[in-house]
Amino acid sequence: MSNRPKISSSVTPEMITGIVNVLFDHGGRADIARIAINLQSDVDELLPVIDVAEALGLVKVENGDIALTELGREFVRARPDQKRLILRNALRNVEPFATIFKLVEEREEFTAEELFEELSEISGLSEEYRDPEEIHRMLLEWLLYTELVEYNGEEKTFKVKKTS
Repeated sequence: MSNRPKISSSVTPEMITGIVNVLFDHGGRADIARIAINLQSDVDELLPVIDVAEALGLVKVENGDIALTELGREFVRARPDQKRLILRNALRNVEPFATIFKLVEEREEFTAEELFEELSEISGLSEEYRDPEEIHRMLLEWLLYTELVEYNGEEKTFKVKKTS
């Protein structure tokens, strides 16, 4: 089983930004149930978002409370380009993005199907990432926000964006 944290395919960057901003508005720490009530949501719907925010190092969960980390506070105060950079750096150690970097090192570019095949070989990840179309959709969402990878729509390939 992979020891790396992973991003649920149902969680978007906007959800992460939203939960971190709401938590900041509550003084940086709050009861998860209170946040759910405030957002008119169910705790079960928030848990995947909280899990991803925690995997990215933006929050930590203790005894039913969720609290911003220093990185989370930095994220809230950051300009949009800085937010993208913070998330981009955090994604390097979170699946499926850790596997994406591995693929790019090996192949320079890859398709969602190739990523799907690679993830299916990692114990513990095949259950979460079993649908190539869903992986493709998730990658496009995170790609648009973080500008982490480039996408060639004609060839349907991904590659890590070159930074200067």
